[in-house]
Amino acid sequence: MADHVRTTTIHGRTCHLYQQNNHSGAISGTMRIRPHLPVFYWGINRDSKASVLTAVSYLKTHRPNASFSLAAYEAESWNDDFSPWAAEAVFGTEAFGGKGEDTFKWLAAYCMPYIEAKMCEIARFPVGYSLAGLFSLWVYCKSELFAGAVSCSGSLWYEGWLEYVRKQSIAARNNEREYIYISLGDREHKTKNKRMSAVGDCTKETYALLCGHQAYQKGILAWNHGGHFAEPDLRVAKGIDWILRQFDV
Repeated sequence: MADHVRTTTIHGRTCHLYQQNNHSGAISGTMRIRPHLPVFYWGINRDSKASVLTAVSYLKTHRPNASFSLAAYEAESWNDDFSPWAAEAVFGTEAFGGKGEDTFKWLAAYCMPYIEAKMCEIARFPVGYSLAGLFSLWVYCKSELFAGAVSCSGSLWYEGWLEYVRKQSIAARNNEREYIYISLGDREHKTKNKRMSAVGDCTKETYALLCGHQAYQKGILAWNHGGHFAEPDLRVAKGIDWILRQFDV
């Protein structure tokens, strides 16, 4: 198979790109792609190409006939790049800089045009783990650019998050069908940190708010075994796999 992970720089950010094309005309020169080809934008930490390779290996094994594109982009500063607004530290001394808006603008202005230059009829999905999982749901809520989101072990305990989701007029969106994948480890709430221990309840409420009352949305809240650091790359791969199964591509 000619598919491989390629590393490049897009407007100052390191990106690892993977494309799996198993349908005729999947990438367009003069041909049109299959309708609604999924494109995944995965926010990762610096020097995390190994995580991408693990996820790609899983997807090659479990979805060998699928067609999709994956762009895994590295953060410059994890706590800053994926936090939607500034917040105090909840562990250690490293606070959250609230530069998520800058990351979103980079995605829309530079990354997406680069990845999608020869594509049409796409369905975009932000993907993330932990704080990047919070970011993926945040950009989904704030923009109609996306057809859903993948949030694995998301930091949904984040200060102000539930208030933000409650205020979103998700029902006003015009997409015919949207797909939300949220997952969490069944031991992640077992921590002495008071704010982070609320992650289970916050995740359940987020799922209910985003998927509980919208007829056009299809979502799942998946539970994994273990704590926050148990097989994060595979948890992300499973989320992408679930989306691909909904599209049957």
